[in-house]
Amino acid sequence: MTAVLPRRALLTATAALMLPRSLRAAGTARLITIGAPTTEIVYALGGGDQVVATDTTSRFPQAAAALPKVGYMRTLSAEGLMSLAPSRVIAQEGSGPPEVLARLRDAGIPVDEVPDRPDVATLEAKVTLIAARLGRVTEGVKLAAELRRGLDRPLRTDGPSVLCLIHPGGGGWMAAGGDTVPDLLIRLAGGRNAMDFTGIKALSLEAAIAAGPQVLVVSANALAQAGGMDGLLALPHLSATPAAAARRVVVVEAQMLLGLGPRSPEAVDRLAAGLAPA
Repeated sequence: MTAVLPRRALLTATAALMLPRSLRAAGTARLITIGAPTTEIVYALGGGDQVVATDTTSRFPQAAAALPKVGYMRTLSAEGLMSLAPSRVIAQEGSGPPEVLARLRDAGIPVDEVPDRPDVATLEAKVTLIAARLGRVTEGVKLAAELRRGLDRPLRTDGPSVLCLIHPGGGGWMAAGGDTVPDLLIRLAGGRNAMDFTGIKALSLEAAIAAGPQVLVVSANALAQAGGMDGLLALPHLSATPAAAARRVVVVEAQMLLGLGPRSPEAVDRLAAGLAPA
């Protein structure tokens, strides 16, 4: 009688057989990381040699940028992920769709969803969880301690008013309000958020003028989309603001600006330098 494999085992075996024999060696870890901060943490912990693919937001370090991409973190494909026969998927919370992650689990592929809250405690929790999955607990304790020291700064409210601009591509300009990563970075750097709403929302002409920001924060990609510094400061939303008049703009890499990870202390230092009096 021919044995019939359970569906879960069949899916896992099929994905594995699509790979060359050299990649099917017993015990070979094959990680797929989803979400830029998740990928950066894996590499910072020394687990980069186990990563076989990432999502399109993972552009740092260069070794991660050069790996095969499985798509944008919120529009993943189960077939695409399973075709790489991962031994584990480590994904930032909010990755999906959820049914895709469920299919991976049904196929016997462990999926860890890493918490994604804009606070230092959650960053430490992310490092601890990922370190445990990589079997690098000692490295995780060390990295968490380094980040805690690097981000141990008072949250001030008396600094310059800061507007963090976000351009999602294809849509209009947006701004980061409270309870976001940019808001935390701005406050750690000694500034105060110019926007009084929560989350990331579309930026209206009226709201930008009323906020009267003294400093603008933008990613290099968003700056390029605006046509450079002159194009950015000429936008109707911004041209009448004190920040535009003083040409006070701080440029931070998008991955550092929108996600907490190993380079967050560097992002705060960059912002602090830009917020300091001329």
